[in-house]
Amino acid sequence: MQLSVGQAIGPRVGAITRLRQQVLREWPSLYAGDELHALQAIAPCVASWRSVAVLVSDGATLVGASTGLPLADECEAIREPFRAAGLDPSRVFLLRDSMLAAPWRGRGLGHRFFDERESHARGLGGFDCTAFLAVDRPATHPLRPPFGRDRTEFWRKRGYAPRETVTVTLDWPEPGAGEVAHTLTAWLRPLERTR
Repeated sequence: MQLSVGQAIGPRVGAITRLRQQVLREWPSLYAGDELHALQAIAPCVASWRSVAVLVSDGATLVGASTGLPLADECEAIREPFRAAGLDPSRVFLLRDSMLAAPWRGRGLGHRFFDERESHARGLGGFDCTAFLAVDRPATHPLRPPFGRDRTEFWRKRGYAPRETVTVTLDWPEPGAGEVAHTLTAWLRPLERTR
């Protein structure tokens, strides 16, 4: 596992975007963005000197990536719903995408992704909480896997709770559907101080 911070993420962007296209195509994201779309999605992380990417490689192949950055360094479409709900974007560290190739799942790396990004936020200082955005999908969605894992229990065990007053609308292409507007709900957890 390797951490890249700020502009050091730049040299790994190609590998991260390829992994993003591969993994996020699955449920629940159903992401069908091309390389340009994926590059635009990670651009705020590359531009922020306070961002972090947690990377897992198998030899020369990137098999896992998880990113985060201060909410203040994100785009306005993501910042504004937090601000409208009374949260100061400068006090929130946003946990962005986590992607892990299927053969590497179930090995505890999901917890490590959270641990490392939360630790990075603590090290920077000045944040009251960490947050992430989870795409809202109806229980009756036709592409929902019959035995798909519900991640909400995992998130709650890590101390996160949904903040229904913070919803973000983002557009991305889905397989066979073109560009679709998606609603995402914020999940927050207080960021305890380093002891």
